[in-house]
Amino acid sequence: MELDQLKEMWGDMAIDKRDSSNEEIQAILRKKSKSPIAKMKRNLFNEMLVVVVLYSASIIYYFLKFEGAILSIAWMMLITGVLYMIYYFRKQKLLHDMECVTGEVKSNLQLQLRTLEKYIWLYLVLGTLLFPVILLIAGALVFLYDPEFQSSQAVIPFWKFFLILFVITTILTIPVYFVNKWYVRKLYGQHADKLKAIVNEMSEEQN
Repeated sequence: MELDQLKEMWGDMAIDKRDSSNEEIQAILRKKSKSPIAKMKRNLFNEMLVVVVLYSASIIYYFLKFEGAILSIAWMMLITGVLYMIYYFRKQKLLHDMECVTGEVKSNLQLQLRTLEKYIWLYLVLGTLLFPVILLIAGALVFLYDPEFQSSQAVIPFWKFFLILFVITTILTIPVYFVNKWYVRKLYGQHADKLKAIVNEMSEEQN
């Protein structure tokens, strides 16, 4: 893709096309509404709000309704939420730094892009693995400790229940992976690719 097409895509045609300079990259990155970094920051913030609302509601529900071992589900969700918030703040800081790069802009941005790609990959992998792990643990806890399921243990032993749960979880994880892959790419991957294309195109024009 031509450099001027990339600039037009982000509404940045006012930048002089004569030189692929550090100032050009900085101007694109600081475009508040249309730059790929700005879009990723908005998506990250919106996602954080959804996670906080849903996780908070679920955790409060379990703390109020259940007791004993079942509360482990609430604690598990709470720990997961805390880990997500750590991920959120680290990724938000990275995106902020990418908007405010100084000095050797291209080299700094290329290094930060590699870090961002690792974050995105990690988010895809852990986000996919989180589904079967939580489902298996929650299912086992409910079967063993929920009073409504106590009588079912006389009909089906735990190992059979867990085996069935494992098979069902494995089957469901396959579509979850592809949905998660589409979701992560839509929110972050496509914008990271566009940003990478800008840097590569500018580097090629300078050579």
